Amino acid sequence: MREAFLKWFEPSAFSPHGFCLLWEPGLIWLHAVSDIVIALAYFSIPLAIMAFLRERRDFEYRWVGWLFAAFILACGTSHVLAVVTLWQPYYWLEGGVKAITALVSLATALLLWPLIPKALALPSPAQMRQANTELASLVQRLERREAELLELTASLEKRIAERTAGLAAANIRFETALAASGVTVVTQDAQLIYTYISKGELGLAPEDFIGRTDAEVLPPNAYEQAHALKRGVLESGKPARGEVPVGGQWFDLIVERLPNGEGVICGAIDITRRKQDEERIAFLLNEVKHRVGNLLAVAQAMLRQTALNSDSVDDLLERFGLRLRALGLSQNLLLRPSDQPATLAEVVEMQLKVYNDPQHAQVSAQGPEVMLDPPAVMHLGMALHELATNAAKYGALSVPDGRITLDWHVQDGEVSLVWRESGGPPVRPPTRKGFGREVVEWAVARAVEGRVLLNFPPEGLTWELRFPLQT
Repeated sequence: MREAFLKWFEPSAFSPHGFCLLWEPGLIWLHAVSDIVIALAYFSIPLAIMAFLRERRDFEYRWVGWLFAAFILACGTSHVLAVVTLWQPYYWLEGGVKAITALVSLATALLLWPLIPKALALPSPAQMRQANTELASLVQRLERREAELLELTASLEKRIAERTAGLAAANIRFETALAASGVTVVTQDAQLIYTYISKGELGLAPEDFIGRTDAEVLPPNAYEQAHALKRGVLESGKPARGEVPVGGQWFDLIVERLPNGEGVICGAIDITRRKQDEERIAFLLNEVKHRVGNLLAVAQAMLRQTALNSDSVDDLLERFGLRLRALGLSQNLLLRPSDQPATLAEVVEMQLKVYNDPQHAQVSAQGPEVMLDPPAVMHLGMALHELATNAAKYGALSVPDGRITLDWHVQDGEVSLVWRESGGPPVRPPTRKGFGREVVEWAVARAVEGRVLLNFPPEGLTWELRFPLQT
């Protein structure tokens, strides 16, 4: 095996190739130089191919390049050995190199034919130039389009900014209008879950409503009314309106379905003050009807008592006229402007002085200065009027010897006002509870946020009102 391998690199018994050329110097050097130049050219071509493949790693057919480099390198080597065999007969080595060159050449030839259709499918330089021209034109059009889009974007951004500013201004106007009007705007989805509320209500902040239902934020009775109203709007699609009591407040609720049908929008107006005013007006109307009857009874009682203490008809007319005038003046105290608060002493004097004859006083009153607001003046005046009217009809003021003491004091920020009757007919508790009883027990206590104690001992009626000192 070793000898077979070494014979490739040892001169054989054959003669060098130069012997065939008769060692003609010109002919020898012609072959030698030509083969050497060919070999150098062949060696330079693979180097160029390898340099190209090293730089262009993205080349799709790199293996073809390497195959060509091997083929050309083998060809160059065979030419070098052709020069060597001019002087040394290494024909086995030369033949082996030529065999390798033949194999590489054959493989290159066989693999090259399938690549020809793929190579033909590649665009020609003219086509590439045309494609580059079209691409450059497309790039220019895209650049112009991009410039147009940028201009359109700037225009849209400007319009959006203007619309946003307009919407912000509209929102400010909307919020201002809501704040000034006292209306609370609410939106709820199809499940009547709160999605928006313009301001807090019922002691809750706006965020406390979002994501919750009426059942979670309203008292049971208010929930039932509001839920039925809103559910009816969702089902019928028709607007609805109703007044809903919520705790100590009243709301006028206006409900409409949202344009997309996926919920409702509600406007809630606080009408608590209006309801209170309506209640007060109804109460005052009853008071007017009741007071007209009382005034007639008081006038009769004043006439009767004045007649008992008058010496003549002229004296009766003069004294009775003065009492009627005082009765009219006592009513004017309720018409005083709200910026001129009345005192408790003024209310007592205006309501009771008609029962005090300068020659025969039956009423005494005393206490410190206590300022009252208009509702307290009105309701306390009505209560004192009812007590005095009752006393003139049935109690201490119905007889000449009857007496009434009215005194008040202030302690720990609370006013205590006490009415006591004595010297009148024996007192019997009433068997029914009329409007006058409502005034002296319920109405006045509610107006001043106080409490009333009313007793009917036989020796004379007592009435006590306790209420916080008003600031």
